[in-house]
Amino acid sequence: MAPGKKSRRSKKESKKLKKRRNASSAAAAAAAAAPADPNTSDTDWWDVFWRKNSPSPGSAVPEDEAEGFKHYFRVSKETFAYICSLVREDLISRPPSGLINIEGRLLSVEKQVAIALRRLASGESQVSVGAAFGVGQSTVSQVTWRFIEALEERGRHHLKWPDVSRMDEIKARFEAFCGLPNCCGAIDATHIIMTLPAVQTSDDWCDPANNYSMLLQGIVDDELRFLDIVTGLPGGMIGSKLLKFSGFFKLCECGKRLNGNTKTLIEKCEAREYIVGGASYPLLPWLITPYESDGSGLTDSISDFNAMHESARSLAVKAFSQLKGSWRILSKVMWRPDKQKLPSIILVCCLLHNIILDSGDKLHSDVALPGHHDFGYVEQGCKQVDPLGSALRENLAKNLQCRRESVPSK
Repeated sequence: MAPGKKSRRSKKESKKLKKRRNASSAAAAAAAAAPADPNTSDTDWWDVFWRKNSPSPGSAVPEDEAEGFKHYFRVSKETFAYICSLVREDLISRPPSGLINIEGRLLSVEKQVAIALRRLASGESQVSVGAAFGVGQSTVSQVTWRFIEALEERGRHHLKWPDVSRMDEIKARFEAFCGLPNCCGAIDATHIIMTLPAVQTSDDWCDPANNYSMLLQGIVDDELRFLDIVTGLPGGMIGSKLLKFSGFFKLCECGKRLNGNTKTLIEKCEAREYIVGGASYPLLPWLITPYESDGSGLTDSISDFNAMHESARSLAVKAFSQLKGSWRILSKVMWRPDKQKLPSIILVCCLLHNIILDSGDKLHSDVALPGHHDFGYVEQGCKQVDPLGSALRENLAKNLQCRRESVPSK
């Protein structure tokens, strides 16, 4: 029976040890959650970072410190402070473990946000980003994910469908820009390329370019702001099917979206609210695509319409190039990402894109991708045509022609 008594004592000692460990972990968490002592917190993180990463001759980094800050983190210091205010409470109340850098100082909220933004903006490895900030790979991973969780929850108001007043402004600017009345936005989609573990590979995730990817569809306004997105679906899905899987499609089909006032055109025809999309989308009563040539060529009026349509649609193309150029983690091959987490990463990058616009920040002209945002992919045409969509497109083309003919020649 002696061995039995020894076993009971061991169990008691194990329980005590577990309690001490839990208490120690709780104390560490409480210490991390508590306001840091200015003498032990890395409040001077930017000065240290800038000295370490300041531009050298021939470097692409701007010599001006304010512009250098925007180069590394994509936002101005003022917008950076705003982003910190959004996530501060969450990062303090739910801190990652190991929030101490190699100098033995606590990571401030500002440095956590900077680490996360740099990881998303550069697309560099966690090791490279960690080296730039004096922290380990594990810390970069934890900090970035906690930031994503926090901004996904706290920043959602930066990505929403406009109210009536806001939409009227958007429609007026679209008409002034490309001559299309009652146009509410432009739609496009892009592939986010990733590498999947062999056990997760499937034909669904293998796209037409033989990459494993996840799709992102977005609708943008005239200022390149995302109004609606859908992601999380495999890259092997065609654009028209992706559209039909979106909540936006369901809302439009049941009359709960793009249901505002109609506009009377020149020949007393009416145009309902709609968005524009490329040839990979179906022609619907609320989604207008360009005319396709039947081989005999296009009339001048139809060619003019297609040109104006392309002007509007190109805004979505530009927005995606800006998004993937600003947040390079989306334009590089993501190494074995968690497919459950990747949609959150994509959403947060879209939120950051909108926050930049809402804050009035101006990005460097060379930030956008130099080529098409979906380089290597061929647009697949969609033959679906709804008669109501065809009638609306015809009315829009006639309206454009009448407006052109009514302008006195010089």
